[in-house]
Amino acid sequence: MADSKLENLPGSDDKFRCPICLEEVRNPKYLTCYHTFCKSCIQTYISSTAACSGDNSPKTIQCPVCRKSIQAPSNDASSEEWACSLPEDKLILSMSIDSDRSENQYCMFCQRNDKTVQAKHWCKTCTETICDDCKSFHSHVPLLQGHKIVRLADVEDLRKETEIDEPCVIHKGKYVEVFCHDHDQLCCSTCFFTKHRFCKKVESFEDVTMELEEAHGQITPTCFEDVLKKLNHIQEEYRKTVINLNTKKQEICTNTDTKIEEIKALLDKAHSQWMKQFEQKHSDAVGNIEIVSDEVKRLSITMQEAKTMLHRVLENGSTKQIFVSRYKIRRQILDHVDRLHDLKIMDAVHDYNQPDTDFLRQVCDDRSFRDVSVFEMPTETLATLSEFAAQLQNNQILYRQKIMSQKDWMKIGFEKLSESELKTIVCYGLFVDDINVLLSVENPPSLQIYDITDTNAKCVLTYPCSTTPYDLCHERNSMHNVFVSFTTHVDQFRVEISNSVTLRKIKTIELKTQMKALSCGPEMFFTKNNEMRMICTPDFSVKYNSPVPCRLNPPFISASFHSDLHAVIVGNDLLVVDRNNEKLFKKNLRTCFARGLAFDLQENIFVCLMNNNLIQIKNGGGESRYIELPDIKESYNAVLHPTGEKVLILDYWKRFCVYRVS
Repeated sequence: MADSKLENLPGSDDKFRCPICLEEVRNPKYLTCYHTFCKSCIQTYISSTAACSGDNSPKTIQCPVCRKSIQAPSNDASSEEWACSLPEDKLILSMSIDSDRSENQYCMFCQRNDKTVQAKHWCKTCTETICDDCKSFHSHVPLLQGHKIVRLADVEDLRKETEIDEPCVIHKGKYVEVFCHDHDQLCCSTCFFTKHRFCKKVESFEDVTMELEEAHGQITPTCFEDVLKKLNHIQEEYRKTVINLNTKKQEICTNTDTKIEEIKALLDKAHSQWMKQFEQKHSDAVGNIEIVSDEVKRLSITMQEAKTMLHRVLENGSTKQIFVSRYKIRRQILDHVDRLHDLKIMDAVHDYNQPDTDFLRQVCDDRSFRDVSVFEMPTETLATLSEFAAQLQNNQILYRQKIMSQKDWMKIGFEKLSESELKTIVCYGLFVDDINVLLSVENPPSLQIYDITDTNAKCVLTYPCSTTPYDLCHERNSMHNVFVSFTTHVDQFRVEISNSVTLRKIKTIELKTQMKALSCGPEMFFTKNNEMRMICTPDFSVKYNSPVPCRLNPPFISASFHSDLHAVIVGNDLLVVDRNNEKLFKKNLRTCFARGLAFDLQENIFVCLMNNNLIQIKNGGGESRYIELPDIKESYNAVLHPTGEKVLILDYWKRFCVYRVS
């Protein structure tokens, strides 16, 4: 369980507090996970918890809040050296200097000499408050004469002059200067030179902040309110469940003891064995709930820190500080949520049941008692976290999608990034993040995930299926939740990507009508089998259906990213239909080999022609053009990344290629 201090952490305090001592943070230092602590607190924590994983491995600690593993700067670093080497959170210092300045701000230089002198000024270079005498001292010392000093009483000047450079967490003495969109990472000059020189899109903060509000406009302190309320509610439910389980345990034990006394001589041995098993079950159930509750408390700390930081930065920070803070908050929360997914502990015992209390018969027949049954059910924790994580991720996806939407898509080109040979023809695929694609394989029936980081993609996961999988699509607002059609039913899966890649089935939806092709619009699902196309509600109930004779096996269908339009191939024609089953336009392709198709971000449509080209048809059916596909022999299906930055082409010749849209 967490320290009792974690339980007492204020939930609505707007001050930056150390999660260890719960006091206002002093001399703030932060770990690579961006959690901030008092220097003395984290030094004490390092001293008491640092451990080596092997003879030649550096010492490590786990973050007191999120449990991320942090390595020491060197094998022989002392706790003091380690704490001193951590980056100082100057942003917190700069955001806090105007708090209670008329009463509680004292000269930090004088305090080190055991003097209490009212502070009148702020030194940006020293990042400390100083008095009049110490300001005068600055003017007489050559090394200090260039420091920027502002009066605390001058609120406007103070806010303008307290912006400080953000230190690089990797390279000591360096400060972040640019942002790499390709890797979603803050970079100093050394980071850029060593790892990001060849990235396609690296921008200075001055360029990035011009579109700051559009990029992250929906990440505000308000978006944390509902999730914090839900997390508090979850913790309360855990407490109630423990009380209920303890009560039910006592009831069952009391009833059992009463019956045991009636047949004591025959039942002592069975009773003892039964109690031992039940105690273990109960201990495991309550222990797991306590572990989950502890993790939820730790996540609440992360959320509260993020809310406080974002509120103060939006109030007092510059556009650069707002951008950096939002990036750090998003990465911090997504990493924390991923670690909770990896724990796989969220299914908790909800209740007990004793199906039979005829102990005499049980002892006579079985020489033991029937075990108490436990009822496990998933809590709302993971659903709450997944929903919030999807909201944070979607902000970034929508921003990148908006940037790509500004291109003239009738003039874009393709640059090959990765390819792979396959053992069989694959008809359907899907991006599950920026570096992984999910394929549905007919023989043997399976779902496969390929890492497309390198030019030669490699399979990192094969998930066997009992029946043949067909088309697949994303759940709304989430790239990690996908639906896969198995003709008579649809399975929903969660793709979990951290140190390894896993695929976890969430639920099965039985279908009243067979469905093979599958695509998801903003509000509706669009499906197809070999005789009919269908418009479905979010639970896959058919709202409209239309006969569409299909010579293609398997069939294909595609939905727009922005509106509930969908497109299918009917004979030699491309047909586009809206959510009310109204036909918008038809375009003759003059070919009998059209196969898979996909909307681009401007609702133009790519169609595969079983050769080394795509035909791109402008929205409305007017203009069209051919796009050559390097290293593709017969294009069979096309899949666009939700951001529009990449496209996956499946080749009839048992291979696929991934291209960058340029």
